[in-house]
Amino acid sequence: MMTTFFLRLALLSVLLLPVLGGCVTDAGVTPMSVAKAIPAASSAVIVPAAAPVLIAPKEPTSIVRLRDALALALLQNPELSTATYDIRAAEARIIQAGLIPNPEITGEVEDFGGTGERRGFNTTQSTLSLAQLIELGAKRTKRIRLAQVDQTLAGWDYEAKRLDILVDTVRAFVDVLATQRKVALAESLLELDQRLYGTVAERVKAGRASPLEDQRAQVVVANSRIALTRERSELQAAKQRLSAMWGTTNPRFTRAVGDLEDAGPIMPLPQLLSFAAQNPDLARWSAEIIQRQARLSVERSRAVPDPRVTAGVRRYNDRNDTAFLAGVSVPIPIYGLNTGNIREAEKLLEKGQEQKRAANLRVDLGISQAYQKLSAAYNEITALKRDVLPVAETAAEAARIGYQEGRFGLLQIIDAQRALAEGRARLIDAYATYHAALADAERLTGQPLRRLDRRASHQRGEKR
Repeated sequence: MMTTFFLRLALLSVLLLPVLGGCVTDAGVTPMSVAKAIPAASSAVIVPAAAPVLIAPKEPTSIVRLRDALALALLQNPELSTATYDIRAAEARIIQAGLIPNPEITGEVEDFGGTGERRGFNTTQSTLSLAQLIELGAKRTKRIRLAQVDQTLAGWDYEAKRLDILVDTVRAFVDVLATQRKVALAESLLELDQRLYGTVAERVKAGRASPLEDQRAQVVVANSRIALTRERSELQAAKQRLSAMWGTTNPRFTRAVGDLEDAGPIMPLPQLLSFAAQNPDLARWSAEIIQRQARLSVERSRAVPDPRVTAGVRRYNDRNDTAFLAGVSVPIPIYGLNTGNIREAEKLLEKGQEQKRAANLRVDLGISQAYQKLSAAYNEITALKRDVLPVAETAAEAARIGYQEGRFGLLQIIDAQRALAEGRARLIDAYATYHAALADAERLTGQPLRRLDRRASHQRGEKR
């Protein structure tokens, strides 16, 4: 009899569950449509632009261009791939935030196994009840809004990581271009030194030069070979750093193709600073402030006590009677109304305002420093091309001719060739510094300023 009664009560509890659940469920809102429950105020959250959909290129086996390296890095960089999981986790938190508290079912049997009339189960009272916590203070809606802003923050974190990967890829690409130039420079210098050694050997054989010059020329050639070996090792390391941006340390490409000499004057500093607002780090802080406001709203909603509604049926076994029961319980906030958590959220919001101002200062300082590096590098490039290299080339050619005619010594031609090589190496370093600083400026301003393959694009446009 008792088993049959509990089966009936269980069936009744199933029928009561939608009634109790309806007390706390927003109309038309399900875990799969939680976005509809976000208040209109959440539209103030700045959402990062979606990254363009790219077709995965094959890893280059011969030459690699900047656009190929950037596409490969965006699609295959392992650090960037892991960042997408934070966005997916935030989406899962939105679903969880939209769920209502689970109902509770309670079964009780009273007045059995006693003495006298209460002996056995003839006078038992059996109760089956359902309890549902009803959230007040718009707790669920505010939880959803907080989770939604968390997802926006995850999107901004991904955007910042994406830009960091792009900047690192540009830097690695510039490093490969510059090191390729240095290898070519070392090869040409070795060829010149070998020719010089041949000239010295002929002069020593003819008795017009001391054997000591022959030994000095051999040392110069040996040093040039060592320098070439070092530059080739640096080039291999640079290639590995570049290929690591798309997830491999075994580069398959043979060389990078780009216009390292595409350097020009930069726009004025005030114009660069005007783009600071488009920096994703600053845009993230706007969303961060909204997130902290949403967290404060959630903590304040938790100060509102939530009642628990109970409904059920009771069976009186001694008289074969059945009755319904209902009840409401409300927490008594004697020991506080979530005051500590509210105060903590308020202080974190105030801290966020200060952190946002500090971030603005860091971005402005970063743009100013990048501008100074760009200006210094461009001025150095201009001075080297205008004042240093033409004179060094003339001096090296004059020393070569003068040594063949016997008017200059070996040390003069060696010094002239080294001065020319050092000037050309400084020019390569200046170009590399320029493009690295340019990449930093683009990262800080969120604006494309110049590209290494720009001249090649212009040439293709002229052909059309």
